[in-house]
Amino acid sequence: MSALSIQLERVTHHFAELKKINSGSKGYTRAAYSREEMTAKEWLMNRLQALNVPVKLDAAKNVIARFGPDEGPALAFGSHLDTVIEGGLYDGALGVIAGLEIIETLVEQSIELPIPIELICFTGEEANPLGGTFGSRAMAGIIEPSLEYEDKLKEFGFDSSSLLEARRSKSDFLCYLELHIEQGEVLEKNNQSIGIVTSIAGMIRFQVKIIGRASHSGTTPMNLRNDALVQAAQVIQAVNEIAKSRGEDIVATVGEISIFPNMANVVPGEAELLVEVRGSEWGKMKDVEREITEWIKKNIKQTETSTIVEKKPNIMEKRIQTDIEKACEMLGLSYRYMLSGANHDANSMSHLTETGMIFVQSHHGISHHPDEYTSWEEIEKGINVMLHTVCSLANQYAIQFEKIK
Repeated sequence: MSALSIQLERVTHHFAELKKINSGSKGYTRAAYSREEMTAKEWLMNRLQALNVPVKLDAAKNVIARFGPDEGPALAFGSHLDTVIEGGLYDGALGVIAGLEIIETLVEQSIELPIPIELICFTGEEANPLGGTFGSRAMAGIIEPSLEYEDKLKEFGFDSSSLLEARRSKSDFLCYLELHIEQGEVLEKNNQSIGIVTSIAGMIRFQVKIIGRASHSGTTPMNLRNDALVQAAQVIQAVNEIAKSRGEDIVATVGEISIFPNMANVVPGEAELLVEVRGSEWGKMKDVEREITEWIKKNIKQTETSTIVEKKPNIMEKRIQTDIEKACEMLGLSYRYMLSGANHDANSMSHLTETGMIFVQSHHGISHHPDEYTSWEEIEKGINVMLHTVCSLANQYAIQFEKIK
């Protein structure tokens, strides 16, 4: 094993400090744009300033720390410190603390990389009123403004000019890396330590509105009812069966349902569902969406469907995947290539530069929950893989520049 290694004790100390920045009674709550999220960012900035590493907040309130040469494009890495309500300790925070530990290790061992590196802590990665991956989307310049969105921005202390100021160019970066818990149990079930992410799943999210007829629950015979909720249950079952029949990496979920008037003594007259399809191949995702919507039209009396979100799958850079694999082999760690079903800041950053992701085990696949857990042993493995990948890529890019000269 290489002599270059992180200090796990320092990592555990950072997590212990971050635990205290929390407004939840269960788990950990640092909601996007909250006082707690900003306090966590201030904690990070203080740690970096103690290392004499230049650090700043951009117009989207992303934390950006630059280590190494002042000039030239950077090798970037990072994640986020906001959480879902009463979420877990590791989602997002692991990537930020890993980046901090990498810089601390380089400083401690007086290692000067031939290119600059940047640690970025993005604002508002989790779902929020301004949309998930807000900070990285602002940096990538892929937020579409509107009058309605402008009003939402102002609620949280931003405006369109802020987003323009936060935008960066492709020439600013060489690549972007992110370390994250898997949020599934594939690695744990297969007794493997490292996931090398091949792509981030695309997502199609659409609303289904089912129109029935509200009526008194005590006086309307069963055979005369037009119950929107009963029809919604049929849709939910169909979505599940259609996705399962594919036998691929396609998943489909009805994760949100609303019924009206939502009263105990009224047969539901209307139901609204949010259907989500995810997968690694856009064509297959569209096929599943089409099959679901055709089933609904054929089997449900009166419905309306409308698309809410479409995000195409994003393939991670092969060269970065290869370097992660080499780091695993050098460190004697088991690994597998795998899809990320969840969205991440790396997805937004792919609009600016080459991207790569490293996964570590999630116990029982639990995430966005107080019971979210990754062992210190697996965390240490993941950060060491990240460290060696960063150093390897930095040297490769330096050689590349020399050849260009």
